Amino acid sequence: MSIRIFTDSASDITREELEELQVELIAMPLQCGEETYVDDKTTPVETFWQMLLDGVNIKTSLPSPDTFVQKFEAAKAAGDEVVCILIASKLSGTYQGAMLAKQIVDYDGIHVIDAGHAAASVAEKMLVIAACRMRDQGCTAGEIVQKVEELRSRVRLIACLDTLEYLARGGRLPAAVASIGTKLQVKPIIVFGEEGEIQVAKKCMGGKRAMRDMTAMVTERGIDPDYPVIPIFAQNDGNCQGYVASLENAGCEGKMQTPQGIGATIGSYIGPSAYGIVFVEK
Repeated sequence: MSIRIFTDSASDITREELEELQVELIAMPLQCGEETYVDDKTTPVETFWQMLLDGVNIKTSLPSPDTFVQKFEAAKAAGDEVVCILIASKLSGTYQGAMLAKQIVDYDGIHVIDAGHAAASVAEKMLVIAACRMRDQGCTAGEIVQKVEELRSRVRLIACLDTLEYLARGGRLPAAVASIGTKLQVKPIIVFGEEGEIQVAKKCMGGKRAMRDMTAMVTERGIDPDYPVIPIFAQNDGNCQGYVASLENAGCEGKMQTPQGIGATIGSYIGPSAYGIVFVEK
């Protein structure tokens, strides 16, 4: 019996990481104008950013329960256990679809984890990486689930958006509020709440103030040095590189990793030039 680890496109896991970590992907559909794409990490993410910048309306969709059923049935037939880590149920119905599939397959070896506070993007991937590490150390599926559920409450994602436009496009913010914020050059700092909901932690007037405030938010919380610190960016890493320098100048501890790009599923809501950090709080 082996342990299969699944995650969805919202985790921003790359094709290379899927192979290296031996993770199976639940690909999420994207409606891009009149075309439907599957975010299976084979289409270059630059393709989606260009469509977004060209004004194409991109909307996320849910994997069908049958997608989960097929993968769960294959694991059951092989006698393998499954640890499935998915985007927070507050952000997507993907978790509910997986739970429905688990009932259909009727197999006790399936464990579905709501990313919760780790919500999505690289924060969700942090849980996947931790699960893979525990699997490789010989932990049981039950032990992995317990430790991942403990870890998710300490995973932090702090990000600054360049514009509120894309949150409004995706229905996460009233268009009138977004328009006013854009005119005033408001730079919102967002975090995930306890159940994975998007929260605006601060509204800063200008990019420099936002970067200072984000640096202070990280130093106030403290970083657990046993886990990596992962800078993140959307479409271009200019702001992200400046933020990394700000964190280093502030003496932030932690294993700073190479900045990682945000993928199409989450990027369609936050828009280009966003940047931030993912870490585990002490």
